[in-house]
Amino acid sequence: MKNYILIIIISSFLTGCAKGVIPMPDMVYPERNPVILSDESYGVYPDKYKTILKDYLTNKLPYPKDARVEFVNKPGKLSINQLGSTYTGYRICLSINARNNKNIFTGYKTHLFLIKNNDIELHLYDSGLLKIPFELCIEGDDTKSILIDEIDTKATIDKMDDEVIDEIPSLELMSKDIFLSCKSDGSERTFVFNEKNQSFYEAIGFEKFIYTVKFSKTHILAYNENRDEILINRVSGTTTFDKDNSVTEGICSLSNQTKF
Repeated sequence: MKNYILIIIISSFLTGCAKGVIPMPDMVYPERNPVILSDESYGVYPDKYKTILKDYLTNKLPYPKDARVEFVNKPGKLSINQLGSTYTGYRICLSINARNNKNIFTGYKTHLFLIKNNDIELHLYDSGLLKIPFELCIEGDDTKSILIDEIDTKATIDKMDDEVIDEIPSLELMSKDIFLSCKSDGSERTFVFNEKNQSFYEAIGFEKFIYTVKFSKTHILAYNENRDEILINRVSGTTTFDKDNSVTEGICSLSNQTKF
């Protein structure tokens, strides 16, 4: 995989520079390609994407036997610009905790794969230097967008799509403040989020520290101007805290009310 090797070479070169002295070039960050492409440009849908990824990771990871893998999404069409080139295919994001060449578990990292015609066109992952923007792992389909004036305020539950119907039990929780107690490195932190209001903050005493937040079905991503980033798995509660590229793992428990 030439693309995969090129990323590693560039990452290795930049890692050798003094940290904080030479800023990361903007082109290292992958971005969505804004050009509208035909369906044929993405290749065929990878029905056997799990087999493709399993074979690939088995051959590429230094210690694949005990690596832990979580699928963040299913294949979706994506075209991105990276290192001056454009790559197009079906995107799949995985969260992987695997041992590196030093036989040390790295903690869960986001891996982005582009599969085109059942071949892996591109593989990018959070290496500490290269950062995968979370928005590349969620759907962004402009063809499903409508104008504000076109919003049907009379729609009933039976007219909504299946995904909304499946989530009906959680709609009440989504409209309330949800409290999180997160433990990491022997310390405990308290967060409060409201998905309906698109809000997320950390409560320390009587102070509120506000984060920008993004919600998907499986994850919550919160970040602030101080380069603090929190990625919470909504299914398992496992949490990654990233502060200035220093990553720690933790676990969050959820409640819809306070205890006292």
